[in-house]
Amino acid sequence: MLVVLSLCIFFGLLCPGYAGAEVLEAPGMHFTVAEWAYEVRGEDDYDPNPEGTFARGERGYAYLEIADFGVAEEDTFFYLQLNVDVALETTGGLRLFTQKDVLELEEWYLEPPLTTWFYIYVDIPWWAPRGIYRTLITVRDGITDQRLEEVREIVVE
Repeated sequence: MLVVLSLCIFFGLLCPGYAGAEVLEAPGMHFTVAEWAYEVRGEDDYDPNPEGTFARGERGYAYLEIADFGVAEEDTFFYLQLNVDVALETTGGLRLFTQKDVLELEEWYLEPPLTTWFYIYVDIPWWAPRGIYRTLITVRDGITDQRLEEVREIVVE
């Protein structure tokens, strides 16, 4: 037991925690780009789907760029921590799909980042009737405890 405790302490010292981190000012998290896409390949490399129309049983992608999130500094590095939840519901509020922490983003930088990008997707159920649905995207900032919620409509054919 003493050996296990010693190893835990040793490895804990090798991997610095967030205890000494300093949080930098974050005015108000918001999306600078939030677009539906047929496919996402990388940063600013995606096929836009401006109408947000998707077929049943397919995957609907969203390309997102976000700004004014919290950034913390530790030693000479800067980092961000964002968690993203996604839900698909009818216009009447009936939940068809939900996933918490669909994305857990932690990135480290040499300079404080102004923006970051990511993509998420919603699997459209094969049994979903044709119509207009709402997608709720929630971004939670692990550094400032800010929360950003965005509701976007999609059309299922």
